[in-house]
Amino acid sequence: MSDVSRELEKQRQRNILIVLSGPTCSGKDTVMRFLLKRNKNMGRLVTTNSRPKRKEEKEGTDYYFVSKDEFEKLIAQEAFLEWVEYRGDYRGSQKKHVLEALKSGKDVIWRIDVRGVKNIYDKVKKEVPYSIFVFLAEDIKILEKRMKKRATETMTGVEWSLNRAIWELRQYGNFDYLIKNKEGKLKKTVEIVEEIIEAEKRKILKK
Repeated sequence: MSDVSRELEKQRQRNILIVLSGPTCSGKDTVMRFLLKRNKNMGRLVTTNSRPKRKEEKEGTDYYFVSKDEFEKLIAQEAFLEWVEYRGDYRGSQKKHVLEALKSGKDVIWRIDVRGVKNIYDKVKKEVPYSIFVFLAEDIKILEKRMKKRATETMTGVEWSLNRAIWELRQYGNFDYLIKNKEGKLKKTVEIVEEIIEAEKRKILKK
C-alpha cells in the first residue's frame, strides 16, 4: 500500500468530535437534532448525571446515572472533560464516554453551554485531537424574539436571558468556527457544519 493510500485509509477511519455551542436561543438543539437525523454515522454524546433517573428516562440514552458520591469519586479521578454543579446535583462529560463513542466508528456531537468552554478547550484538544468547536450565532434582536416566543419566562426572566446572550455572543473567540444560524436557514447551517466536518476528516496532519 502506498503512502497516499495509507493516508486516505486513515482519513476514512477518522471520526470527529463536534463541540456545538452558542448563546441562548441560537438553535443549538435544533441543529443537533437535524445533524443526527441527516447523518446515520453520527451520535450524540451521553453525559453523566447525579440526580435520580426519571421514569421516562433510559440509562445510557438520556444520561449515565450515578450517585453524588460516585460522581465525586470520578471528579477526584479526573474522569471528566468538564463538569458542573446544577441545583444541588452534578452533571458532566466523561473522557471514556467520548473516546468509546468515537471508537465505535461514529462522529460524535457534544452540545455544550458557552460558559466554561474557554476552560476546557485545551484539555479537549489534548484528549481528542480530532475535535472541532463550533459556535452558532444570530442577531441579538432575533434571539430576543425567540426568547419571547417561548412564553415560559416573565419579562424579568427574558431580560436576564437577553443579558446573558449578549455576554455569550462575545465568547465566539473561544471556538474554531463561527456560523450564523440565520432565521429560516436551518438546512444551510447544517450543511455548513457538515462541510466543516468533511474538511477536518481530509486534513493532512503535519509530522
